[in-house]
Amino acid sequence: MKAYLIYALQKLNLLLPIFRFHEWVKTARYSLSDRAKNNQDKSGPDGLPLPPTKLIVLVAGDPSIMSFLRGGEMAANNIKNIFQNIDVQINEFSAILDFGCGCGRVIRQFHSFAKMGVGIYGSDYNPVLIDWCQKELGFANFSTNQLTPPLKFDDEKFDLIYSLSVFTHLPESLQSAWINELARILKPGGYLLFSTHGEADFAMLNAAEKEKFRANELVVRYEEVSGTNMCAAFHPEIYVREQLTQGFEVMDFIFRGAYGNGYQDLWLLRKL
Repeated sequence: MKAYLIYALQKLNLLLPIFRFHEWVKTARYSLSDRAKNNQDKSGPDGLPLPPTKLIVLVAGDPSIMSFLRGGEMAANNIKNIFQNIDVQINEFSAILDFGCGCGRVIRQFHSFAKMGVGIYGSDYNPVLIDWCQKELGFANFSTNQLTPPLKFDDEKFDLIYSLSVFTHLPESLQSAWINELARILKPGGYLLFSTHGEADFAMLNAAEKEKFRANELVVRYEEVSGTNMCAAFHPEIYVREQLTQGFEVMDFIFRGAYGNGYQDLWLLRKL
């Protein structure tokens, strides 16, 4: 019944406006609790300001501050551990980019690196999230990006770009375009780390989608809302290796390894 309703809404061109209204309700319903809790006047255990609850809900779908902070800590520690395993000290990099930084869930965990002289940068499609980051997370440099490239950075600027739960919400054409753009701004030998929905989410797919996934094809739902949480992309491992790694060396693939991001897989690439 649910699938039929979604199909009917698509045919009537009502899916996108209804989804946007749903997102507005989701953020608006927490505005009063924000004032009551006064999150914007509080700091987390890291001493940094906490985002308003409505922004946490927008990026995570959950108003829990504890989950927001814990998920970001898990993701950041995971990144650090992955590089420790290959004997690379990321605190010695000159510049790191969080592509799809949201309201700073992960990037706030790298504020100590900024004190060491590492340039910390964040970019996101949502200007409301970036506006908050610019005002409250002064250790990093933030900018908005469009749904399509380019980014506002020079060629070969970054040693590391990480992108968590971003390619999981983009259609095929945008994924290829963004891989090429991120390669442009990576230094030779620089690293790209990103997450994907893979085999662990196979049970979520319908019969037609499972057949496509088994044929090593990308499965994308609701391309008309690309860049939002409703658009969902599912990546077979072979698809990623054959379609998204040109010009890179695959350093690691970790099944369900994107800790802090559900059951997503994690990819670590190095630019050739």
